[in-house]
Amino acid sequence: MTTRRNRWRGAAITTGLLALTSGLLAPAAAARADGGAEYVALGDSGAATTGVQNFDTSAPLRCARSTTNTPKLVAEDLGLRLDDRTCSSAKITDLTSSQGPGITPQFEALGPETTLVTVHIGANDAKMTEHVVACHLAGISGGACVDPRWDADIDAIAASYTVALQQISTLAPKAAIFIDGWPLYVRDGGCPELPGLRPTDASYVQAEFDRLNTVVSRAATVRSATYIDTKSQSIGHDMCAPPGIRWFDPVLATETLIPYHPTVQGMRGVADIIVAAIRSSR
Repeated sequence: MTTRRNRWRGAAITTGLLALTSGLLAPAAAARADGGAEYVALGDSGAATTGVQNFDTSAPLRCARSTTNTPKLVAEDLGLRLDDRTCSSAKITDLTSSQGPGITPQFEALGPETTLVTVHIGANDAKMTEHVVACHLAGISGGACVDPRWDADIDAIAASYTVALQQISTLAPKAAIFIDGWPLYVRDGGCPELPGLRPTDASYVQAEFDRLNTVVSRAATVRSATYIDTKSQSIGHDMCAPPGIRWFDPVLATETLIPYHPTVQGMRGVADIIVAAIRSSR
């Protein structure tokens, strides 16, 4: 018999997973004639948004950009003029083509005077949302979470990612390129804040984020960009950590209202790691 508690739990899971899905829903651009911005931030929602927190009303609505996202914090710490092109749901193709009305290709910010570029993109290309949602729903239905297509979807982004990095170097030849990876999302065993995610599946989901980091770090090495590991310093700040400490909201989201997306604390934590990496490279 379905109890009232189970009905509420099912509704909460569905609401959280729908929020996750909605949050992550070509030729190279020419270098800007004015020389480009000093610091250009490229990426998807992992760099762009903190959900309902600190919403940047001056940015395209679809991008859901935050006034306290990682690029803005990095620019503030380093005293750099920023052109923040990060946009929720962005894919690698959106670096060179318009993502939608009012959203220009992200590469249009680059130019010969650009000295710093940060990149955080690839999760949407690798269909991370689709597979994560499938794992949560599998736990509810009793189905299988492990899907060999997930490995293939992640591995498939390597070529386009490498080409994109080469294009950045061409458009902004003076720029140092830093690529920040994905921090720790799920601790071993999971937690009640991630309903439907069984303990073994929690480890599997995190392993796939680790795989994504490996693919991106290899592409960085090929194109002489700097890959920044953010996982090691994020231990203890995963989605199972208490509010105010966790760097990502879980399915039962309380801060951003978008599961698997950075909180303000998460943006600050990643920004600190990036700033330290940039300063140590000088």
